[in-house]
Amino acid sequence: MSKTANTWDLMKSSWAVLMRDPVLLLFPVVSGVACFLVLLTFIVPALGLGGGGMRSLAHGYGGIGGYLLLFCYYLCNFFVVFFFNAALVDFVNTRLQGGQPTLGGSLRAAAACLPQIAMWAVVASTVGVVLKALESRAGFLGRIVVALVGVAWTLVTYFVVPVIVIERKSALDAIGSSKDLLARTWGKQIVSGLGYGLIGFLLTVPAIIVIGLAVVGLVASQGHHAGGWGSLAVAAVLYLVALGIVLSALRAIFGVVLYLFARTGEAPQGFDAAALRGAIQPA
Repeated sequence: MSKTANTWDLMKSSWAVLMRDPVLLLFPVVSGVACFLVLLTFIVPALGLGGGGMRSLAHGYGGIGGYLLLFCYYLCNFFVVFFFNAALVDFVNTRLQGGQPTLGGSLRAAAACLPQIAMWAVVASTVGVVLKALESRAGFLGRIVVALVGVAWTLVTYFVVPVIVIERKSALDAIGSSKDLLARTWGKQIVSGLGYGLIGFLLTVPAIIVIGLAVVGLVASQGHHAGGWGSLAVAAVLYLVALGIVLSALRAIFGVVLYLFARTGEAPQGFDAAALRGAIQPA
């Protein structure tokens, strides 16, 4: 079985978990809305810094003020993402352990980890700003090196949120635990990430084609039937939004399963141990 096919089977198992508790979709939805509000909040001060402020917010360019703004944006954005991801982790872990999770209970569990989540957001924001600063000053080869460092950081910290929520460790201890789990399961994150990325791309292709056809049809018809073409394009965009929400939930579910399997060596109920072992073979 190919790695992508293996990931597809694991995605279907994650889908079964999601269908048992479709309320899980609320976590990425609320997180996405909150992140959008955070972005709107920072657009105003970015405009106040002029073009440099907007470039700093988007790409990491600018002076001290620009980097400070970028750090604050990262901090708020990461805090929101980590908080709702922590609640989702608690919900999925409770379900997989045979419990009866609730939205309120999982939100309270995430709230109980606020100090650790906040510290993890500070660490992640600092690393993010440093990498952006290095990237903005590096040449072509330097940017490749910075990108590789960013990938390595993402892999090393893959399990930080599950460790914080489930083991109640501090942010720094969670980074060490995540690194140790990665060392024991090398290749899992790389393979699953590639598989999910490819499958996600394939699922977006139909919508991209529909949007392209709608644009071509609108131009070719010289504005006639604009309502029909526009409705088609809107439907495709809504599909992409819904797909993004579902894939976000599936990745989070899979991350919890991955963590539990890496920690215990046992596949959670509904997941095949052989498929999980296949997912951790080096790429």
